[in-house]
Amino acid sequence: MSKLSCARKLALDVLMEAERRGVYARDVLSSRAQARALDPRDAAFASRLALGVTATEGVLDELLDRFIDKPNKIAPRVRMALRISTFEMLYLHTQARIAVSQGVELVRSGAKSAAGLANAVLHKVADHVEVFAAADDVSEDERRLTRLSRVLGLPLWLCARLLERFDGESGLRFVGNLAPAPLAVHENAFLDTPDPFEASLVEPVFPGCHAPVDAAAAVGSGAFERAAMVASDLNAQLIATAATRPGSCLEIGAGRGTKTFVMMCQAKRVGFERDHYALDLHERKCDQNLHRLRRAGISGVRTIAGDACELDDTLASLDARTGDRLHFDTVFVDAPCSGSGTMRRHPEIPWRLTEHDVTDELPSLQLSMLSEAAGRVAPGGELIYATCSVFEEENEHVVDRFLHSVAGSDFSVAPVSDAVIFSDDRYDAARSMVALRQNERGMFQSVPVDSDAFDGHFCCRMVRR
Repeated sequence: MSKLSCARKLALDVLMEAERRGVYARDVLSSRAQARALDPRDAAFASRLALGVTATEGVLDELLDRFIDKPNKIAPRVRMALRISTFEMLYLHTQARIAVSQGVELVRSGAKSAAGLANAVLHKVADHVEVFAAADDVSEDERRLTRLSRVLGLPLWLCARLLERFDGESGLRFVGNLAPAPLAVHENAFLDTPDPFEASLVEPVFPGCHAPVDAAAAVGSGAFERAAMVASDLNAQLIATAATRPGSCLEIGAGRGTKTFVMMCQAKRVGFERDHYALDLHERKCDQNLHRLRRAGISGVRTIAGDACELDDTLASLDARTGDRLHFDTVFVDAPCSGSGTMRRHPEIPWRLTEHDVTDELPSLQLSMLSEAAGRVAPGGELIYATCSVFEEENEHVVDRFLHSVAGSDFSVAPVSDAVIFSDDRYDAARSMVALRQNERGMFQSVPVDSDAFDGHFCCRMVRR
């Protein structure tokens, strides 16, 4: 009997807690004292297992269920332990004898009576894993797509849609990469003195943005707890920077306020006077946003909890206070979306998402939010629409449906690279980055095509005539 590794045990505990509570495995990992107490290599391995199993669970189950007589009768913890060992053999190429032995011990740690089953199933997985990965068990006409699905750990429908979207395998490299995405941070412009951790960072790519950054060093420095900086993808920072203008701003879909932080810091750097309202559906996220802003010493932001599809009701108290219907110089819609550009950071996405979400449900919601937001843009003001999706159905198609509607009839598309803030010479690098990722209409779309690339984000800037 081999000794069960602490990293594998932690990964199993994290996965079970995430499933039980319906939360992200990454969030459970970051809150687990056991992870912080482990040797760094063991902690990294536990994270690799937990996030990898989360990202590929459907493919793992497809292989496992071939060798389980009654798949629906398997206890959740036993199934999760089997997934971990199968992930090791299929994606990490761990030696079969080690993966099987450790998998049996994982199962035994929670269900001794299932150890025999685990041993039998995992030995069969080990015998068939290479054939499965190569998709030699399917017909030749289905082999290419099936192989991609299994290698990348994604549902077949998602692979097919991404192949169609990017015209070949080169566009799929980003979704198949199970390694961590690169980290970028944005520094707090409101600090009287630079945070000590900033001295260790590379020079800013553009004002406020440092990339890439060592994730372990950043977390260990305590800079995030001090609100000296926020973690924000480089392309997300480009969009937040482009949306930073003088005057009043209504930020819709603010969440916990990462883009709020970036916009307020960029406004500080260039001297824009701002009156900023950050709206989110959830009161809890509004509280988190405001708490971080206060710790960062950032004032001038008011948070609002309410439904962005019912803006008149949500903003009623503000309208009543001013005696008129409020309009804003900038309305920034950071819309809920598939998150298909951020799957490396959020491995739960592929197996929670459905094709109907991408083609119907989300675009309908996005269009509704955009149409509501349009009514709050002042004449001459700007409406910014952003997602972290790589699918046209959620991006260009939503914009075009909006522009052809009554609500969008007063708006026209303007290049993101022509945003006001980019006229400042300090932002030349940012403007160039945006221009490289723009289409002929001036809409921004980034696609993470390899492990070093940052996330997939979309942005369209529209001006009200």
